[in-house]
Amino acid sequence: MKKIISLILSVVMVFSIGSVVFNVNAFAESEAPVVPETPEVNVNVDTGAIMDELSFWVGSLGFESMKFPSSAEQFTDMLLKFLYGIVDKLIDVVLKAINSVVPSVDFADKDTYVNDQFYPGMDEYLATPAPGAVWSVGYGSGSIQTGNELDGNHYVGGSLSFPDPKTATAVYDDQRVRCVALNDGSGRGTIVIAVVDGFGLSNTDVAGIRAQLADFAAEKNIVGINISVLHQHSCIDTFGMNGDLLKMVVTNPAANVANKLFGGDYKLLDGRNPAFMENLYNVTTDAIKTAVNTMEEGKIYYSTTDVEDLIREKRDPYVVDTDLHRFRFVPEDGGRETWIVNSSIHCVGNGAAGTEVTGDYPYYMEQVINERENANFMMVLGAELALSSDYSPLELPEETSSIDGINAYGTELATRLIEDSTPEVEVAPLLNYKMAQYYVPVTNQILLFAGKLGAISNTVVGLDASDREAEILTEIGYLEMGTDLAIVLVPGELEAAIAFGGCLGAEESWTYEDFAYPSMQEVVGEDKKLIVFGLMNDQVGYILPDNEFKSLLAGENEEIVAAGNRAGSSTIEAFISLMDSIEK
Repeated sequence: MKKIISLILSVVMVFSIGSVVFNVNAFAESEAPVVPETPEVNVNVDTGAIMDELSFWVGSLGFESMKFPSSAEQFTDMLLKFLYGIVDKLIDVVLKAINSVVPSVDFADKDTYVNDQFYPGMDEYLATPAPGAVWSVGYGSGSIQTGNELDGNHYVGGSLSFPDPKTATAVYDDQRVRCVALNDGSGRGTIVIAVVDGFGLSNTDVAGIRAQLADFAAEKNIVGINISVLHQHSCIDTFGMNGDLLKMVVTNPAANVANKLFGGDYKLLDGRNPAFMENLYNVTTDAIKTAVNTMEEGKIYYSTTDVEDLIREKRDPYVVDTDLHRFRFVPEDGGRETWIVNSSIHCVGNGAAGTEVTGDYPYYMEQVINERENANFMMVLGAELALSSDYSPLELPEETSSIDGINAYGTELATRLIEDSTPEVEVAPLLNYKMAQYYVPVTNQILLFAGKLGAISNTVVGLDASDREAEILTEIGYLEMGTDLAIVLVPGELEAAIAFGGCLGAEESWTYEDFAYPSMQEVVGEDKKLIVFGLMNDQVGYILPDNEFKSLLAGENEEIVAAGNRAGSSTIEAFISLMDSIEK
């Protein structure tokens, strides 16, 4: 019944929106679909011409591989998708028209822009540990809160502040940065991984923190500084998109005009508090220095804990990494351990629209691990595109508050991690690390509009003089720990099927096409276990397989905050190229 209702609504939307869109003359000449002229009546019907015309329309909507339906249900699905596609195209025309005239920030020029804070990684690849190799690990952590979070000038990430400004109204617990420094004793340098409690962090901010560490990195032979977020939908906004939308739409275009006409430097509004971000930079810088300066020798052990029953997947193809991955560093002198945990579970326990600040379940995991094991803790998110928590195994009372639910969930994860009897394996002291820059095409006109407003801080480069076409410059990386563990560093929220395999084929996919790429696991090789470190060094949004980029009207939300329908292919292509560049 839902599909039939959606079908009827789609037909209504097609005719309603169509009557408006085809009168947008300013943009329709170059971008609107060509409407074929009404043919003269002719009893000799040219079926070939009709099929050619139909093929044009099908092709323009992205369904080049559409097949004839084999059942009534499939026919309904195909027709619904086809109508959704028409509406999407019409909406796209309207948004392109708006984006072509909105006063915009100046994007960097792709041909000339250089990121001078990019770390390419290690020059030499080692297949086995160097003679006398030993792990050295350091840990640093600090609070990024300033104490002013309830002053009415701090927005909370997770959803747009519309129609009411979504400023913080309560602080349940701390918001921190945690980081580790790693060195394998081979003389090839130290790498740093830091994780911030926040909704997102752009590559521009990562570069800013790296700049503050430039002299220190050169002195300490640091060959990689990687910064991620835990993507809590309940922390002070560190990305920018969660500010007062109405104010941004009204104020920022005017500021862009003034800046261009008068050479001014009028500040653009976004969701970030300048003092909070300055403190984040400084605390992260100090925590990284602490981690590097406190490195000590020891051993690393790896294990996994299955938590499948605590994970909920919201969309197909239902590929899930159900493990908590733990790297446990044990100092040689018997001092405090450091645990690096990888989880593929969204931090959305307080909802996306709340105004209370909480570090979500990782904060409560840390409390348990600190207390019971006297260990340092850092979590890195994995391939968590549409994965969220499932509280049902906890059997919580109905009246349980959201914060108590988050506490119980984090406590359960930590308890399982501590008490799991799965054998650990020692990780050989071997670290291989390589990074590459690549471009993600921005085909999502909503995200492009946000970029033109200055509401996001990603490094956006324009492809033409009017910035009608743009790409995001970002990074992808490959990290090996030991001889059989491979980690891919991904700059967004990855669909797990791209990493581990299982993308939908042409028969089941939204576009009726295959995603014609090997999985990241296949690229790495079956002799190594693949782990994903997501949202690393950038937040380019959701990274979906191209053939599963659905209509904005399909009831999903990932497409709205994705760079576009080529994020998946551009990311796997960049990873393949990176792996090909490594001389093993």
